[in-house]
Amino acid sequence: MSNSSTHTVNIGNQSIRMPPLNQPPSDILRGSGLRATPARLAVIDVLRTTNGHVTVSEVIETLATLGAKFDQSTVYRVLSDLGGVGLVAESRLSPGDTVFEWISQSNHHHLQCTSCGRTLPLADELVQEFIHSVHERHGFHVNATHLVLSGIEHDCPEK
Repeated sequence: MSNSSTHTVNIGNQSIRMPPLNQPPSDILRGSGLRATPARLAVIDVLRTTNGHVTVSEVIETLATLGAKFDQSTVYRVLSDLGGVGLVAESRLSPGDTVFEWISQSNHHHLQCTSCGRTLPLADELVQEFIHSVHERHGFHVNATHLVLSGIEHDCPEK
């Protein structure tokens, strides 16, 4: 397989080479130092085919429709493992709602309206400018591949 489809993600002042988007899950796991277990492979398949954030319950439901049965603690453990190697982001988009998202493809960020719950994309360029300013002012290296800022949207229908 050609490395031409690999790409880099900037984390603070480091660039990390990410797996190609079409790379098999088993190769992604091995490249991240994790064993390719059936649960990890199945969860990766679900996350890579899902657009956006999903809850553990949604992952389990999707796995069940595909004929794979894993309990909640197994799915949590897999998501934690994947998050530990930078393949999955965990976010709390509203009180009590923990969601997960496949993030190996690039830096990505969100604005979360606390009034209506809507999630809007936030340009990485703005976040990188902020990270650079923090480094210049404080000498602090920020690692932000996935950032969620909460507040109230200007045009929120709920306010």
